[in-house]
Amino acid sequence: MNFQQTFERIEMLHTLIAQKKTGAPDVIAKRLGISRSCLYLMIDELNAMNMRVNYSRKQQTFYYPHKVELILSFKVNNIESTEELRNFNG
Repeated sequence: MNFQQTFERIEMLHTLIAQKKTGAPDVIAKRLGISRSCLYLMIDELNAMNMRVNYSRKQQTFYYPHKVELILSFKVNNIESTEELRNFNG
């Protein structure tokens, strides 16, 4: 799995959790194209960021008990000169 796929999966997981539309763990794992254990690792990471993800057996969905906002971004800069590279490496 590459970085971009991981990034997109985290965004999709967050969106589905926020909408309370994940389905059972096996369902969301399959939808994301990951194993169930990988799903739980991702949820552990969200919990580690203090996002507190819960699961409702009755509704069969993961959900946030409080309003949560997740903002993910990354930026790619091409280093075009040796001088820029020296500045970056210190």
